[in-house]
Order: sequence, then C-alpha cells, then structure tokens
Amino acid sequence: MISIDATAELLDPADAPELYEASLSSALTTVFRGSFCDAILPGRASVTFKRDEVLYELGAKDRIFFFIRSGFIKIGTLTQDGREIIYDVRKEGGVAGELCACQSVRRDRAVALEPSEVIAVPYCEIVEALQKTPDHLGKLIELFCDCLADAYQQVNTLAFHDTARRLTHVLLDLASKIGRRAGSRVEIPTYLTQEDISQMVAARRERVSTALNLLRRRGMVQYSIDGHLLIDVKALENQTP
Repeated sequence: MISIDATAELLDPADAPELYEASLSSALTTVFRGSFCDAILPGRASVTFKRDEVLYELGAKDRIFFFIRSGFIKIGTLTQDGREIIYDVRKEGGVAGELCACQSVRRDRAVALEPSEVIAVPYCEIVEALQKTPDHLGKLIELFCDCLADAYQQVNTLAFHDTARRLTHVLLDLASKIGRRAGSRVEIPTYLTQEDISQMVAARRERVSTALNLLRRRGMVQYSIDGHLLIDVKALENQTP
C-alpha cells in the first residue's frame, strides 16, 4: 500500500454542498444522453471553445445545457474558502451545465481542457422535451432522491483517506470515464496539469506531485510523448483498499 504522510490533509466535511452538487451533476448526465440526446440535438448549430475558454462561470444566470460533440470539458466549483475543486471531466457524448435544472444561479463552472465543440440548448427547451418523454422525467426524479445520500458517502470517504489513496481513486475514475486502451495501459486522452489533478483530489499540488512521483517510480503511472497520463489500472486496483 502506498503511504505518503500520515498528516496528509483531509477534505473538510463542510464541503458537503459541493460534493452533493458533484454527485447530482454526474448522475444527471445519464438522463441527458442516448435517445433523449438524439431527439433534441438534430438541426442545431455547434459552437467551438478554445483550450481554457470558459463555457459558463459561477454566478451566471444563463440556464443553458451544453452537449459535447468533441473535446474535453472540466466541471468544477469553488469552496467557501476559495479553493477550486474539479469534480468531473466530460468527453464527447457528455453534457455540461445540467445543474441549471435545479438552480437558477450557477454554482459550478465549466472550462474547455482542449478545443471542444458543443451544442447549446436552453433549459426551457429541455423541459419541453422532458415533458414529452415521461420515462426520462421519472428517472430524473429518482436521481434527485438518491444523490444526497451518495454525496455524503463521498464526504466520509474523502475525509478519512490520505492524498495517495484519493489520487488513486481519481486516476481510476478518469480511466473508467474517459480512458482509452494503449497497449497494457489506459491513456487519459487529454492533457491534465498537476494543478488540475490536485483540484480533482482536493489536495495541495505539492502533495499530489509527491504521490504521482511515487506511482511513477512503481510503474503504475507513466506519461505519453504528448504528456497524457498512462495508467496501469490493474496495478492501481490491486493496491486500492
């Protein structure tokens, strides 16, 4: 088992609201895919965002969904003490901005990790489409009921795991959601800085850098010539509690 510093920082349980929104956001994306996406997107124009360009910012009142056609979008927020947290990375076929379904003022933000193409759809048109598909509406209600419990489970997990184990969970989650096979490893096909990763782990960059270097020395993580992470999923899974 990897061990860094026994005094590794822990996530403050006061961050529960942000984790609730992260859990809700991740779950909502399952509703706005597949047949629903096919029904609402045809004939709509797409918009391209450059790397590091903001799709929407905290405090914005535009109730718009962004359906991702290409590229990668990071979704995150700011905690009460000003720390940035990235709680998901979305790829082609995913959705950004779905939390405007439950609040009129945005408490999350979305930024392009690389040039990305999206289709913007106003929330009012999403509602109209949902009313025509009762199956999707029923699933949406179920997800709202389940997400709060899931979020507090995440708080407990993060509050009692050190930086190294939280990093391991983040890497495995990235591999599962957006990874692609690269020989015996899984490649994360977009460039993530150590600052990006530290915001996903909810730890200081210095601690995440130490943990990443340890994983590299043990052969569990490498970098491609493009600077993409290459992950030995089986090795990480074997040392994860």
